[in-house]
Amino acid sequence: MKNNYILGGSASCFDLFNLERQFAEIEEAPVDFVHFDVVDGRFNQCIILGLPTLQAIRPHTKLPIEVHLAVYEPELYIKQFVDAGADIVTIHPEGTKDVLKTFEYIRSLGAKPALAFRSETVATEDLLPAMEQAEYIIKLTVNPGFSGQKIQPAAFEKMLALREMMDAHGIDTKIAADGNVNVSTIPTLVKYGAQMLIGGTSGLFLKGRSVKDCAEAMLDAMKAE
Repeated sequence: MKNNYILGGSASCFDLFNLERQFAEIEEAPVDFVHFDVVDGRFNQCIILGLPTLQAIRPHTKLPIEVHLAVYEPELYIKQFVDAGADIVTIHPEGTKDVLKTFEYIRSLGAKPALAFRSETVATEDLLPAMEQAEYIIKLTVNPGFSGQKIQPAAFEKMLALREMMDAHGIDTKIAADGNVNVSTIPTLVKYGAQMLIGGTSGLFLKGRSVKDCAEAMLDAMKAE
């Protein structure tokens, strides 16, 4: 039975200089999990987060931590991140040759597998078995690794096509929207198939507002749709 995740907080947008204070805020908010991006500089032209940061974060929260490996050959790094505290490991079909085999490896280490698609990727039916097994599916609406980007409108139709394809095959795995997710964009994201949200600088961590207030506003925007 898959867990009922709705809202994730993106670790790349945390106040890393004040982790204890940041997590005190997060744990008071209706945030269901921590989304921890890892980008290798090849999958996209940036390098963010890594093992030392995850090791620093893990003791500060009881929330599940999902490590999103936006990398090529994720199987080279999975054990390191599980050992460092990852509860869920997300991989990209664009970055690995055998998604199901990698899922099996993730489970063998005691973690749960999830799937992610780049904003420009069109999901295909050959990945339906992986979609069914995934804890959830992240549909990026921006390029991985850079905060503050605007949504790529073409990602909407691709997310809707993903939802419709899964529905046609009786697969109820949730889709999580990731990238420029805020009260203004959430109604459209939900309309196009998002059932989960990953919040960052534009929605969950706004200056002058608490994480709790921002999280509640995001969830209200989701329900309004």
